[in-house]
Amino acid sequence: MHPCSTSDRPSITVIIAAYNRAGLLRRSICSALEQSLPALEILVIDDGSTDGTDVVARELALADKRIRLIKLPHNLGPSSARNTGLDQARGDWIAILDADDICMPNRFARQVQFLQQSRLDLCGSWFVEFGQGLARTARWPHTEAALRAAMLFQSTICHPTVMARREVFDRYRYREEYRLAEDYDLFARAMADFRMANVPEVLLRYRRHPGQATQTQREAMEDVTKNIRLEILATQGVDASKDEQRLHNLIRAPQSISNHEDLLGVEAWLLKLASLHENPEARQIIASQWIRACIRAAPLGVRMLRAYRASPLRSLAGAGTRTSIDLSILAAMKLDYRSSPFATLRRLGLSA
Repeated sequence: MHPCSTSDRPSITVIIAAYNRAGLLRRSICSALEQSLPALEILVIDDGSTDGTDVVARELALADKRIRLIKLPHNLGPSSARNTGLDQARGDWIAILDADDICMPNRFARQVQFLQQSRLDLCGSWFVEFGQGLARTARWPHTEAALRAAMLFQSTICHPTVMARREVFDRYRYREEYRLAEDYDLFARAMADFRMANVPEVLLRYRRHPGQATQTQREAMEDVTKNIRLEILATQGVDASKDEQRLHNLIRAPQSISNHEDLLGVEAWLLKLASLHENPEARQIIASQWIRACIRAAPLGVRMLRAYRASPLRSLAGAGTRTSIDLSILAAMKLDYRSSPFATLRRLGLSA
């Protein structure tokens, strides 16, 4: 029996929901097979693919009995596909992996160790984005307090980096009605009962490509996400007026802030929100959202820059010289958040 297992069941179940990923699936599965802490079982749920994804999975399954293909009759969506995998999972630990991403060899071992030592229930990790523009490392908030504060604004657990105790997924499942943000919804609900953090190490290579929902369905995703944000505010006991709720969603909306009064309203809201938190890490995370709001307010030009520099949120966020330079460039160019030049700057490594 493996030391991480509590029975004769596989210690870790890896769930890979795949839809038309025949060209990328092999590398993803192999990265799960090549772990220093061996899996276990790898459940590949073919969500009605039409490109031979099932052929790839079946070929690998013939070579390694740990792989099991579950073929759905038609495309049901990622929530249903992952829930199907969870229904059949036998592991004490559940790892999520997307069919186009690649695990680092020590991912599973490091995450199980992290969860056991910290007595946490679910964790993600830092990751490297690759595939479009320069590769860059995403170092998302990693402590419990910082993560809880960051979740007020967006999901800050990269979904394909998730490792969790089985109990989390026994109690909470993906909800189809929250499609495009089903992971954020699940984390938001599970935070009420379980402890979460991120391993502050790069444990996944996250592939960026033009077909991702985060790039092709941003507006639809925001419609779902904004409701989750407000639910988290309520769950965490934060009283927000209707206008404060609107301003809260404006901070991370995929569009520019073109009204100076809205920018000042966001500043006032963030100062109020920071005052409700005693933890220094949580306060810094909340203050850092001021930078995100100012990025979106680049069309305001010098007025945005003056507001940014004058706000106490700037020092509370610990913003450095490079952030000031980046915001100065954006203000000078008055770049719209949805413009091609702005997207290019982000791909080139815009720090703000």
